[in-house]
Amino acid sequence: MNDNSPCYKLGRHVNSDPVPMDNLRLETSTNCFYGLSYHHIELVKFESTQDVDIITISFLNRTVRIKGKNLRNLGVALQMRGVESIKPMAERYSSLAAGENGWVKSIEILEQKEDAHA
Repeated sequence: MNDNSPCYKLGRHVNSDPVPMDNLRLETSTNCFYGLSYHHIELVKFESTQDVDIITISFLNRTVRIKGKNLRNLGVALQMRGVESIKPMAERYSSLAAGENGWVKSIEILEQKEDAHA
């Protein structure tokens, strides 16, 4: 997989195999990032339409939705715990991430509300 995307950084490799990461850094803006544990991931889902790719990551207490283009390789790398960080890139720079590298348009983090009956 090509790891030259300006939108995400892959972890290190040993003998061309990714070394599993413990944490994933999600930069929602230039002033804010989240560090989430890979060990809390329950599901990684990749969906593609003609207009947008969506990766949904379900953690124990939150859901992350990543939207962009050509994100299949990013989804596979997430499944292998091989992604160190992900950040969105303004649409005017999307041509820099053209092709198989992928372009992340947005990252949305949805906190799950605790059950009020518990």
